[in-house]
Amino acid sequence: MRLGAALAITTISVLAVGAPALAAPAMPGSATTPAGEYEFVCENDGAGLSILDVLEATGEHDTFLTYFAEFDPEGYAVLADPELADKTVWAPTDTAFTELGDAPSALTAEEITAVLGYHITPPRRTPEGPYPIITPRFLVDGGEVIHQTRTGILTGSDERVRTTVTEGVLTVNGATILPTSWCTQTGSVFSISAVLTEAAAPTFLEQAIYVVFFQYPVVFLIGTIVVIVGLVLLVRARRKRRARPRHEK
Repeated sequence: MRLGAALAITTISVLAVGAPALAAPAMPGSATTPAGEYEFVCENDGAGLSILDVLEATGEHDTFLTYFAEFDPEGYAVLADPELADKTVWAPTDTAFTELGDAPSALTAEEITAVLGYHITPPRRTPEGPYPIITPRFLVDGGEVIHQTRTGILTGSDERVRTTVTEGVLTVNGATILPTSWCTQTGSVFSISAVLTEAAAPTFLEQAIYVVFFQYPVVFLIGTIVVIVGLVLLVRARRKRRARPRHEK
């Protein structure tokens, strides 16, 4: 790992082993819920940090990285490049993989690659452009948020994962999001308690909303203007028809 990157995430390493006396102060993006604190560690705005840098520094996600290196080398290259770090990563801990037991051995290489892809979310977008990076505060404020996945995009299935807040506890597809998360140069990494083994395709309504609002915002804007103008003209025409007999009298 580059020396600069290693120095930049020294704080992350300390937090990963849970030394409360050395915990960094809350950063923008951190959140407090009835269930406790969600800390977002973002030293120097994550300058120069890739997803790989962050995950290696925590020391708790080696199995996740090993699976990526073996089954999705292209995805691993994305994790290793700071310029491609504009993703949100839901990283299962080593313990989460241990709890799977022998289940992965029953999957094909393609199925394992698909499962890994559920854990990477591309940048969120709005008609105005990309959102800021995803933080605990964003997830808490959002309540229930749907996220695209790498697998959904690569396969054209558009499979997605969903984050929710229940009694102050953040989860993604039922896996608990752990209290500390980190920024990269342009993205964020969340540690989660379980491996995401499946993702859902969006409903027809969700897909329609996404296409209209985010893929074709100009068309949506023009359509909205046309509808408004049409309604205004219709109201004026009706008023004229109602007023005409009175003028004739």
